[in-house]
Amino acid sequence: MRLPAPFVKLPLRFDVDRLQGELAQFDESEWRAHPQDYAGNSALILISHNGSDNDDLAGAMAPTPRLSRCAYIRQVLGTFNTVLGRSRLMRLAPGAEVETHSDIAYYWRDHVRIHIPIVTDPNVRFVCEDVEVNMAAGEAWIFDNWRPHYVLNHTGITRVHLVIDTVGSAAFWRLVSQGQILPAASPNAAPAPKIQIVAPDVEPADLRFETHNSHQIASPDTVKSIVQDVIGDLHQQRNAPREQQMLESHLVDLAHEWRAVWALYGTSERAYPLYGNLIAGVLQFSARYCASLRLPSNGSLVHGVLKNYLGGCFNPHADILARLTVPSFDRPIIIVAAPRSGSTLLFETLISHPEVWSLGNESHGEIENIPGLSPRDRNFDSNVLTAEDANPDICNTLKRVFAERLRSSEGAAYAFLPENRQPDAVRIIEKTPKNSLRIPFLNAVFPDALFIFLHRQPEANLGSMIDAWRSGEFVTYRDLPDWQGLPWSLLLTPGWRTLPAGDLATIAADQWRHANAAIARDLSNLPQDRWRSLRYEDLVHSPAQTVERIWQFCGLRRDEALLTRLASGLPLSRYTLSPPTAEKWRRHATEITRVMRSLETTIRDISSLGNTL
Repeated sequence: MRLPAPFVKLPLRFDVDRLQGELAQFDESEWRAHPQDYAGNSALILISHNGSDNDDLAGAMAPTPRLSRCAYIRQVLGTFNTVLGRSRLMRLAPGAEVETHSDIAYYWRDHVRIHIPIVTDPNVRFVCEDVEVNMAAGEAWIFDNWRPHYVLNHTGITRVHLVIDTVGSAAFWRLVSQGQILPAASPNAAPAPKIQIVAPDVEPADLRFETHNSHQIASPDTVKSIVQDVIGDLHQQRNAPREQQMLESHLVDLAHEWRAVWALYGTSERAYPLYGNLIAGVLQFSARYCASLRLPSNGSLVHGVLKNYLGGCFNPHADILARLTVPSFDRPIIIVAAPRSGSTLLFETLISHPEVWSLGNESHGEIENIPGLSPRDRNFDSNVLTAEDANPDICNTLKRVFAERLRSSEGAAYAFLPENRQPDAVRIIEKTPKNSLRIPFLNAVFPDALFIFLHRQPEANLGSMIDAWRSGEFVTYRDLPDWQGLPWSLLLTPGWRTLPAGDLATIAADQWRHANAAIARDLSNLPQDRWRSLRYEDLVHSPAQTVERIWQFCGLRRDEALLTRLASGLPLSRYTLSPPTAEKWRRHATEITRVMRSLETTIRDISSLGNTL
């Protein structure tokens, strides 16, 4: 929740001995890892959705059986006289950190988190924006988690906090108003309030738990508030680019249209396609034209914030998706390429064609969230998937997941179209560089798929990959076990554990070689009428002619409007780090020249592959 200052220290102090006594009763088996597997982070759940072991943010909250074993913690909870949301004991192991981040989930628009340290050390540091504090044992704090924040436990102890999520109450916010603001609002700020020692001896009369913390469909006023927050944040920066101005116009239109649809249908199921398409249209625009735009207040990507906030405004009944008719996937068009080969540029160009559908972005989550397909489920060996992985259950699940995410070129969500407007068959364009290691798998799922192999001049490709690693914006596996280098970025290749962690040129060369060698090998095993090879340089230098040849290969009709746009050249893709130039790679010339010999065989394989567009 946004607060007027980074930290507020509440005028309370709790009995540390009693808190530590209740903490000591729990067995190690009752602690669970962080849901994103952040190293050294674990939690013991006290209040959760339905009172079970989960990390859900939405749904009716209830105490777990563990809370019944904590008489004093129940008394502490009652002290705040507020509605209680998800609450846990949270540990941070010796030497562990909570990396810098901002909490931009929809949940955090209304929730604030109370921290009560139970086991800590004066050297444990909590930093929010540029303000650093040590939260002492028994104190109570809240902080502005919209701002960038992180925690450092560079000590030999396991830090443990009781953390309580709440939307607050009148009594709670009166308590906050009596707290100490850090940093002080002005040099003449009132002195710190007197701390009240709290050690109640009676069971709280009534602990109240959240039951309504998510929207099926948000009210127009909620949507308007979100739009105003985002636009107000963006206005903190001067000289707004044209794309930002257009996005702001889209957001204003969204708020107005949401109110109009609400006036017509309210929360009726008849309005689901309308609400869904309003959101999809804004998200498609922000993904395509504002992918690198960040909020001045905390540096978060605007598209990510909108995806979370607008997604939280529309949560249709699960039975809508449960009864979704999965369309036939007619000759899916699958782009395969090494990372940083220009596949995003090609993808964003092709999905503008009025006959095609897409997921709107890369399919990392859609594929890897299916049990058994994630590297996490495969000992983090690599991104390789084979035909044997495509059993009937996996195939059906993947097609349904794709159907739930399908968007037309105009941004219409397939799942929320009226049934009489859902096509029986769709032409989908799919891409992620990880698919370079998955062609046999994808061929088994989609036996009539067409593949476009995009490859780029090796030196330029390697230079872009090295830049991607150094930027930190392309991390795919943040806490990869057994890896000591920079957070793992881009493709996870077979044998990655043997790579030198500090040698980015060797790592990039390994990723380039594995991707292109696998593509050349696997495509040569398919009929030639199902794939074509394409040079990135041809796409950039002759975009209109190249795209026309792609349409002919894929059996798509000529689109005059897109050809007109391409006549003035290709726009930068959403993931461009800096404008492309032919010689940009020479910044890394020494490193790249050193590894080029290891790529000679793969370069020859690509050259001899033929079947070029």
